[in-house]
This record gives sequence, C-alpha cells and structure tokens, in this order.
Amino acid sequence: MVKRTQRPVVASFGAIVAERRRLFGISQETLAERVGISQESLSRMEQGYIAPRFERLQLFADALGCSIADLFQVQIGASKSAAMIERMLSPLSNYEQKKIVEVVAKIVTLITPRRPTDHSA
Repeated sequence: MVKRTQRPVVASFGAIVAERRRLFGISQETLAERVGISQESLSRMEQGYIAPRFERLQLFADALGCSIADLFQVQIGASKSAAMIERMLSPLSNYEQKKIVEVVAKIVTLITPRRPTDHSA
C-alpha cells in the first residue's frame, strides 16, 4: 500500500476547512454529515492527505458560510481575521453591523492593558 503524503493545494484546502469549521463551532462529525462523507474522510482532508470530490465543494462552501474560492484562499495574519469577520457580518444589516462593531470596540477597550504614562519627558 502506498503511503499518501500531503499535497500543497490539498493541505491548504484542509487547513482552511478545519479553521472555518472550528470558528463556527462545528464538529467534524457534523460537517462530514452535511457534505455527505465520513468523519474519517473529513479528518484526512483536514490533514491534507485526500482531496474532496469536485461536486462536494459547494456543499463545503454552504456548510462553512463562504464561497468555493474562499476554501482555497490562504490569507495571512490580521487580514485573515478581518476577512473572516467581514464574511460573518455581511448577511447583517448596516445597523446590526454598526452595533456589533461598537460592542467589539468596547471589549477591546476593556481588555487592552493600560500603559503607564511617562511624565518625565
């Protein structure tokens, strides 16, 4: 039996699926059920060892609230988080988005450590 190894595009797809699945609090079992595969197959996809069948890509995108293209786009650092938040907020009205941004701003203010003021200058 030939041992399968990771392939870059497949590994990237798997990492994105795993990250989005965790972000939305979906178990492997639930996602696998939604796309019609076994949990073991999903696990192997997330690890980058096997690729999904082409016809299942839309099922993955629908289950993870994104486009098929999003399942293949690797984003870096803060831009990755910003893009994820933007996609999560996009179905909401402008008013709802504004309220959420206000709440997040308050949270950031509360958790940001206060720096001592240097008055010696």
